[in-house]
Amino acid sequence: MSKLTLQDWILILTLVSLTALGPLSIDMYLPAFPKIAGDLQTPINKVQISLSTFLGGLAIGQLFWGPISDKYGSRIPILLSLFIFIVTSLACVYVQDIKWMWIYRFLQAFGSSGGIVIARAIVNKRYDKDQTLKIFSILALVGGIAPIVAPLFGNVILKYFDWQHVFTAMACFAGISILMTFFFLKDTYKNKSQNLKVNIILKNYFRLFENKTFITYTLIGSVAYSCLMLYISNVPVLVMEVGGLSSTQFSFVFMANSCGIMIGAFLTSTILRKFLLPKNIIRLAASIQVISACTLWILIETEVSIYIQLIPLFFFVLPLGMLFPTTTTLALEPFKAESGTASALFGASQLAFTFITSITLNSLNNGAMNIVAIVLTSCALFSFIINQVTYSKY
Repeated sequence: MSKLTLQDWILILTLVSLTALGPLSIDMYLPAFPKIAGDLQTPINKVQISLSTFLGGLAIGQLFWGPISDKYGSRIPILLSLFIFIVTSLACVYVQDIKWMWIYRFLQAFGSSGGIVIARAIVNKRYDKDQTLKIFSILALVGGIAPIVAPLFGNVILKYFDWQHVFTAMACFAGISILMTFFFLKDTYKNKSQNLKVNIILKNYFRLFENKTFITYTLIGSVAYSCLMLYISNVPVLVMEVGGLSSTQFSFVFMANSCGIMIGAFLTSTILRKFLLPKNIIRLAASIQVISACTLWILIETEVSIYIQLIPLFFFVLPLGMLFPTTTTLALEPFKAESGTASALFGASQLAFTFITSITLNSLNNGAMNIVAIVLTSCALFSFIINQVTYSKY
């Protein structure tokens, strides 16, 4: 088990700047929704559509940049994707119509997805399985920090400047990523024989689904990501509308649970990977989630205090920090040469599964939190079962 060198840590810091760009772009402008709606003279629900178009661009962009990175390496595609991100971020500064905001946000996400998908591919190509798990755990730590700091950045900017400068700040963050990529990222393996015809790319994507290991851990990772999104979209209702806590108290709850994800990722990178096989880490995480979700369901049904309900909620979120790096490591490990393609399909599958889960929940639910708890329990149980019944060399 070789230790990471100073050069490795510089590379990790560069990858952190790339993977953080997407979450920052999602959360930084959330506090500006009312001002954007006012200035563009549009209902706030139409501003919210720009978040949906961003997620769509994030999914489609990953499927585009993955094969590109397999053929041309990492640096050029990353620099091009960041250039697209900067141009579209600055375009949002001058937008006068909400429909153009939707378009620019889609293209902005298309740009940011390049860094996200290629960063995963770089880690998978360059490191062995143990180091990969450690590095993906570090990146998951960033995933826990971003939802905390991004709205804070947005609020600080709104305090002194107009909402347009939130997008200027996004462009500046991307500029930092460009500098770090240019100076610190050496190019990775290039496969010049890689064919970029659409039918060939589609065949390569379908071929990934022939690998049982990829299917298993992409599915578990997608379930985990959908749990995170369901948590984010429903916890305000549980804590404030049903629980009766204030928006300030909700902020502390959200921060505490984000720290839970970070704790899970930290434990995975430091302790768990040394004593447990990755598959057993998933078993542990899914077991904790099943118990926590069932407990939360019972507490909601019995209408106990919201403060009691927050305990199992925290322990449901914490294992996500264990699941994200572990499932990423196991899903991508068989595909060193096609890391970009595998990383792209892995990321796009997460967003697609989340979309399906959200649609299903919305069709079943009228705002009742017990239904949400049942869905979370089902997702956790599904992850546990599929991890148990799938035979794997890991």
